[in-house]
Formats: sequence, structure tokens, C-alpha cells
Amino acid sequence: MEKDFEAALVHYFPALDKTAKKRRPAAKVGERIRAFLDDELEIISDIATKNIFRVNCNGVSFPEAIYKFGRTSIAHEGELDPRLNFNNNSGMEIGDTWNLPPSFITGLSIAVILAPENTAERFQKDYEVAIHEERFSVNALWGQRQLIRDKMEARYGRAIFST
Repeated sequence: MEKDFEAALVHYFPALDKTAKKRRPAAKVGERIRAFLDDELEIISDIATKNIFRVNCNGVSFPEAIYKFGRTSIAHEGELDPRLNFNNNSGMEIGDTWNLPPSFITGLSIAVILAPENTAERFQKDYEVAIHEERFSVNALWGQRQLIRDKMEARYGRAIFST
């Protein structure tokens, strides 16, 4: 899906929902997707920006922006809401419009792969991904969230995760 960010997200959102449903089977779709994104926000933001952050702008958090302007818009309108795009290669802009670097799509995708709920998943063909200059087999990463959490805490030199 190189540089076709919208198409990448069309394929991503069903995997996100399936994973979120495994984690919170009784929750409604919006609730479980936003909660999953909130659970994994440190990993997502670290992979995307080499920083950890939580942002809320005009009453919209990152999980809400991805759900409302991304998943809901694609599912119901067939396209991304104009308030969300991933074509900012030089930084990010968060306000009325969420203009994020494409690395956020990588972070979102890796968060689903790392989810413990997906330990049994595999691709037929193995791929490699680089996370902060360290290369990993994607098939070896399925369900291995703790591995990346441990690496993040070692890199930051402090505890980040409570569980």
C-alpha cells in the first residue's frame, strides 16, 4: 500500500476491530477500538515518533481521532474524513485537522501485531520491520507486546508500563 494511506487503513481497521474484540468481547465497536488504541498508545506513538505522548486537542484524543475520523469515516463513507490524513512527512499538525506522518500507520499496525491476543497469528510469507533501527521478523513479533515494552523501557531508562 505504499503511499496509499487510505487503502492501507481500509485493510487495517478490520484487523484492529478483530483484535480489540478479542480483548473486550462484550464492548461495543467504538468503545473497544478506542480502548485498544488507548491501551497501546505508548507503543504507537513511540514507533511513529520516537516519543511517547498523549494528546487531546479540542476534546479529541488520539484514539478518538483514529476511530471517528478514520475507522468510522472509512466504514460509513468509504473514505477518510478530511480532518485526518497521513501525508505529513516532516512532523505533525494536531488541531482542527490531524495531519500525521505515515509512521503512525506503521505504529498502529505493529500494535495489532504485538497484541497478546494475536499470538497464534502468522503471515504465509514472513516480512521484516525495523523499529528504531532494530530489525524484526514480523512473524516472530505476533503477540510479543512485552518484548517491545521491555525494549522501550530500556531505551527510555525508566518504567513506562504498569502492567
